[in-house]
Amino acid sequence: MSLGRRANGTLLATGLAATMDLGTYWSAHAMESTLADQARVTLEARQPTASVLFAGRDATVWADSPSAREDAIAALRTIPGVRIIVIGEGAPPAVSSSSSSVAVTSAKPTATRTTVATPTITATPSATVSSTSAPTVTTTPTAAASATTVEATTPVTIPAWPAIQFNGGSPNLDATAKAQLVKIAQFLVANPTVKVTLTGHTDMGRTAAEGQALGLARAKAAAAVLVANGVSSSRITAVSQGGNDPVARNSTATGRALNRRVDVTMNQES
Repeated sequence: MSLGRRANGTLLATGLAATMDLGTYWSAHAMESTLADQARVTLEARQPTASVLFAGRDATVWADSPSAREDAIAALRTIPGVRIIVIGEGAPPAVSSSSSSVAVTSAKPTATRTTVATPTITATPSATVSSTSAPTVTTTPTAAASATTVEATTPVTIPAWPAIQFNGGSPNLDATAKAQLVKIAQFLVANPTVKVTLTGHTDMGRTAAEGQALGLARAKAAAAVLVANGVSSSRITAVSQGGNDPVARNSTATGRALNRRVDVTMNQES
């Protein structure tokens, strides 16, 4: 489904359906129409100078500048159903916004594009859309085929994980800490775009080098449990702050216990 309305920036949303029977065609037609409508509203709200062409659930983006392109990609990633975002090369297809009608070449095409644009648009070699106006514009899939592909990432709500606690002078995990790490591993396995940093800490009573080594040993012990429960080591960073970042006073037993910890920090890949 194509949308040619322009507001503040250039917005072109066009759907491309693959070879299919009539029922599947109209299902894809409705899906592209919905994605195009959502893209128009989302991009107009952010006002980037960009053009977007839809092919099924995939979108190709053209923009006047890298910052405008990044704004458009970020906006499209918020739309449920968008699967792939491709960076277009060269000039975007020229589509007029003067018509609100939809034209389809046949009831059961081998490959059909629909558009609200006035001109005839032919996508070489087989995708064809016709309308009543005289001008003819020809586009090829070269730009989309050679463009860089960007996977759409669904935002993940990351919980605030409590610190993993340790006994004094030890990098060993007790049963409670291991159970906590298993839950963290389950979350990471279910959300493969999320990475984790494990930061080890100590209380007082040792040299800076000893504290740094013990903190790192604690972080690595926590990382080993995550790996054993299915998390790729490439998604885990283990570091140490030693005794440099206490969360409580080391003058009390309670404070020292709180400082013997591994902090769990997560972030999602873009």
